[in-house]
This record gives sequence, C-alpha cells and structure tokens, in this order.
Amino acid sequence: MIQLTDLIVTVAQEADDALLRLAKAVEMSSQLSELGDHLIGHFVDEARRGGASWAEIGESLGVTKQAAQKRFVPRESPELSKPSTERYTQRSRRVIALARHHARFSERIGTEHLLLGLLDESAGLAAKTIAKLESGDGSTRIATLNRLDSEAKQRPEKQPYTTHCKKALELAVREALRMGHMFIGTEHILLGVLLEADGTAADVLHNTGVTHAAAAAHVEAVVNGPQRVLPGA
Repeated sequence: MIQLTDLIVTVAQEADDALLRLAKAVEMSSQLSELGDHLIGHFVDEARRGGASWAEIGESLGVTKQAAQKRFVPRESPELSKPSTERYTQRSRRVIALARHHARFSERIGTEHLLLGLLDESAGLAAKTIAKLESGDGSTRIATLNRLDSEAKQRPEKQPYTTHCKKALELAVREALRMGHMFIGTEHILLGVLLEADGTAADVLHNTGVTHAAAAAHVEAVVNGPQRVLPGA
C-alpha cells in the first residue's frame, strides 16, 4: 500500500519552497487520481471479458448499472479527452490528423483509420513495430484498406469517433501509465488499438501476425535495450 509519508518525502525532495511543494503535491494528487481511475478501469474491463453484467459491475462499485456504463463505456463523439490529448507527442498528434484524413469519406472515425494513421507516421515506433512483426511487407496496410467501407459517404460537420476508437485511445493512456510514461506516443496508441479487441484494427493486426503481447515486448525491448530509443519516438 502507498504510504502517505513516502509521498510527502517525495514531494519535499523535489522543491525547497513551500508553495512549490504545494504545486508539486497538487500535480502528484492528479496523477494518483488518474492511476486510480485506470486501475479500476482495468478490472472493469477484466470483469466484462469474464462475462460480468453491467448490473453486477455496478453493484461491486456501489453504483447503478447506468452509472457504471456512463463512466466506463465511451460514447461516440467528435471530441477526445483533453487531458489525454495534451500529452500526445507530435507524432501522435499527426496520427490523429491522418486518421481524420483517411476517414474523410466515412461517417465516423474508426480504429481502422487510426491504424492507417499509425502506418503513415512511418518514422514512429508503432509503424516500425508493425513492420517488424507483420507476416508480410505491407500486409497490414493492404488488409486495412480492404476493410474500409467502399461506399463513399458524406462526412458530417462534426464527425464522431466510434466507441471502439475512443476506447482504444483510452487504453493507449492506460498503456502509457503501465510503462511509467507521462506522454502518449504512437507505440501506446498501437498497444491501445490491439487491446480494443472488438475494433476492426485489432482484428486486422491479429490476422497479419501483430499481437498485443508481441508488440508490447518489442516496444519495451526497443525502449530499454542496448540501442535505446527514446519512447515516443
């Protein structure tokens, strides 16, 4: 269990001025709150995969079924979570812009468009990981393009992200926190996409030989290996 004394000592060591310490304490409190939310979210997802109903999950959380769903089920919307997107690297921001570009003939932005954005950002760690693991050169891009809706549709003025896409980006934040990173790189987005197993992109990646376990192992080997690459690159 985290000890209050340890947190006080950590903050005290980072600043000499009392007001600076207060600011550090507020920052740490925010980080701990986010970690707590994702800790609960992890086990909510685990319970759902195990077959638990939203009524059962709500009961465990001490809330109604509707309240549990509202908190943990992403809704389609044209906006992304601002606190999270503020931590996106430049490459990750480009991935989101590229995803929107690929979805220009679609009504919604899905995980398949997000995957194409990751592939387009070819210098990013996500694209390099896919290239390393996929069954054939370019097989993931071809398979993804084949899954796009062939019928062009008029893009709405406020084009929403699908629930699967929003969940994948939420899981990207969780993957970054799991790895101890306070930014969201393309590698975290890839891992989030792979964890959202019901999304089109995860299905494509699995079919081309890119699994979450293999991708996570490769990312951590690259980031922590002898020829260390900065995470988020």
